[in-house]
Amino acid sequence: MKMSANRWFARLLATGAAALLSLGLGTSASAEGLEEIVVTAQKTEQNVQDVPIAITAFTAASLQAKGITDVAKLSNFSPNVTLDAGTPFSGSDTVLSAFIRGIGQNDFAFNQDPGVGVYVDGVFLARSVGSNTNMLDVDRVEILKGPQGTLFGRNTVGGAISIVTRTPGDKFMARGEITGGSYDRLDARGTADIPITDQLLTTVSFSRVYRQGYQKRIPFPGSVAGSSGIPDCDAGLAAGTPCPVVEDSYTTQPAAGYHTSNREGGLDQWSFRGKVVFLANDDLTFTVTGDYTKIDQPATANTPIAIDTSAASNGLGFLANLCLLGAPLGQLCTQPRLGLAGVPTPFPAIPALNAVNVDGNPNNNRLPYDSRFITGNIDTTYSTGNSFSKLDNYGVAGIIDYDINESMHLKSITAYRNMVWDVGMDLDGSPLNFLQTSFHMPQHEFSQELQLTGTTFGNRLDYVAGLYYFKEKGHLHDYVTFPNVILMIDGPNDLNTEAYAGFGHLDIHLTDDLTLIAGGRLTVEHKQFEGHQTDDNGLSYKISGCFPPGASSAVIGGPAALNCQQLLGFPNPGEPYRYYPAGTKDLRFTDFSPTLGAQYQINDNMMAYVTYSRGYKTGSWTTRLSNPHPTYDDSLHFDPETATTEEIGLKSELFDRRVRMNVAVFHTDYKNIQLNSQIGISPTLVNAGDARMYGFEIESEAQWDNGFSLTGGLGWIDAKYTRINPGVGDNGIFIDTSYDLPKTPEWKFAVSPQYVMAMPGSFGGELQFNLDYTYTSGLSNDLGNTALLNRPGIDMLGVSGTYRLPGDHWEVTVGGTNLLDERYIVTGQNQGGVAEIYGTYSEPSQWYATLRASY
Repeated sequence: MKMSANRWFARLLATGAAALLSLGLGTSASAEGLEEIVVTAQKTEQNVQDVPIAITAFTAASLQAKGITDVAKLSNFSPNVTLDAGTPFSGSDTVLSAFIRGIGQNDFAFNQDPGVGVYVDGVFLARSVGSNTNMLDVDRVEILKGPQGTLFGRNTVGGAISIVTRTPGDKFMARGEITGGSYDRLDARGTADIPITDQLLTTVSFSRVYRQGYQKRIPFPGSVAGSSGIPDCDAGLAAGTPCPVVEDSYTTQPAAGYHTSNREGGLDQWSFRGKVVFLANDDLTFTVTGDYTKIDQPATANTPIAIDTSAASNGLGFLANLCLLGAPLGQLCTQPRLGLAGVPTPFPAIPALNAVNVDGNPNNNRLPYDSRFITGNIDTTYSTGNSFSKLDNYGVAGIIDYDINESMHLKSITAYRNMVWDVGMDLDGSPLNFLQTSFHMPQHEFSQELQLTGTTFGNRLDYVAGLYYFKEKGHLHDYVTFPNVILMIDGPNDLNTEAYAGFGHLDIHLTDDLTLIAGGRLTVEHKQFEGHQTDDNGLSYKISGCFPPGASSAVIGGPAALNCQQLLGFPNPGEPYRYYPAGTKDLRFTDFSPTLGAQYQINDNMMAYVTYSRGYKTGSWTTRLSNPHPTYDDSLHFDPETATTEEIGLKSELFDRRVRMNVAVFHTDYKNIQLNSQIGISPTLVNAGDARMYGFEIESEAQWDNGFSLTGGLGWIDAKYTRINPGVGDNGIFIDTSYDLPKTPEWKFAVSPQYVMAMPGSFGGELQFNLDYTYTSGLSNDLGNTALLNRPGIDMLGVSGTYRLPGDHWEVTVGGTNLLDERYIVTGQNQGGVAEIYGTYSEPSQWYATLRASY
């Protein structure tokens, strides 16, 4: 495919900037060289160059220079890492879809655990909801690649993202910034260090993010007689006359709330964090942190890409349109929708659909659902339904650091987190109630970790030992409206988890240069689940013709001794619409995740390592049923997935520490992969099969004493299925080993040159210029590799310029993001049950200006 001129220019610009900087390699070395980056990837503070793990690390300065304000924005600068804000039909950019080296999770449901763990100050964020956290007063971010099962535990099968917030200083300090930009953007953030005494230090921070949505809701222009596809209108009114139609209000069916917006994809978020540090003495420190986030904004943007309800294979959309034409579908069309007795969320009945478009009355017509609702512009939609994303999320943590002696340290991390998430999204892109989702998720978690670290045997043995406890409780209540409310999923499902772990890690220094590595983690967990999911419209009964539930099944030729509920397999007497049997179900898992390896210090500036590591992601139950299931034991839960990785790496600092170059080569065996397989209405998590990955990463950083610096990265991965379980696929198409793994691009290349120059004459101060360019090859967004959802190769370009006034108290930045206006699908779904393919497109290009002040 021919490269567009703007992409060609972006690649030329990035390559030229990198080449220009390379000319500086012959200049004299700066006195300091590259700044040392300290990480805690192995539970102790270490230079990133001494850690035998592939790590992409971001300092506070680099986060600010690149304009990174949330976790998902780290994606462009991390080889073999894909981080997207949002998952299919979640409606919320607070949901993080995180994949490292082809391993992750692309869903938000409570039964589905992340494959990449996100930690803030050592505290695990158990849900993908809320994991796309704001970068508020962050000291550094570490992206650890490959299984981290030994030191980080369950659900880090692909890797871990560790966010470390800033520790308060011992002197008063205040700084703040305000940002304006495209789409009425108005952001503000501030932080202050307020020492109370020499021993009691505090810091407080806040962030406010606001931006109007980039997708507009526009009125549907309506249909006119002669071309409407509504027989009563086309035959009963003069050609060109507007067709009167009736619509069901989106408030006539159950939801987690009701709120609309005239734009989609906007932001409205508040975040607060406070930290108190008490230096009891030279050996003992107490730290207490608290954070709170409140989000109340529109849902993420959504665009119908294809709609085809013309064939019987296209499920409920086809049937709903047939009802309007008087097809002989019996009670599916003739019975009122909703209004059933015995459903958990009773709503008033909605009139039946039967033959309203062919009954000779032009005033009760309804629009059929078809491609007329594709606007032709990805930034407009005809949606009129719910549009909101609300999150209240807070947490507190207490950390005790105690130096038992000079060679032994004890750390305790105690944390509690609480979240309430509500969201509503109109996915059909029309004024009809054809596909609308809404969710309510309250969740809380408690964790306790003890870490004992130290060195012994004359500094020949470094060790980490620990105990970990985790408890989580909550539920996810699904409300999903399918075509014209002929199916109304009402799904409150309760899940609890309790997990225990013990872990140890040893670095055995055989010589001053050669170190052997050994570790392991034993995890035991207990999960409980009770499913309450129902169909508030009784589709299973109506479509079978056996209705109401208490009627004799003889009405459709069944045994007279059985009623309709018994014949159709609904398991709970007295709850005729509930899919799951009453009562709590239990699962127990035990896992041991080892780490083995060796590292060799070639010289003072070069280290090589080889490691073997294993990671584990827990199993759970299927929670998205749209029919009663013949069995409710083994067939409705999925097993844990595991990954084992062998990695060889080289970390080096060259030219008097002015160039840092790290290389990693890896192979991964990935077993029992958990992916969503959609057969019919519901995307259901299953163990899809196995895969293997080969790949490498190169990350570099260079600094010259003439004001130039450069960071860059290159990643390549070859990810292939080696086995697919029978029956795994999307919408009746079963996949095989030739399909691509989701969210796994083959190539990613990033380069970020920076130039800082002193301003001459009376101006003073300094100017800083930043350019960030990333190329990512194409990827598939779903299990079935749906062509219309696939993401092509993309070129992302951002630039910024900063002027710092003399004294370093004031600075102003002007910049732009996605300057090539790359519009690709971030997330989407092939919803065969409705015959619609829809997706969320990336944000368009934007400009911004920031004013910063510090004291």
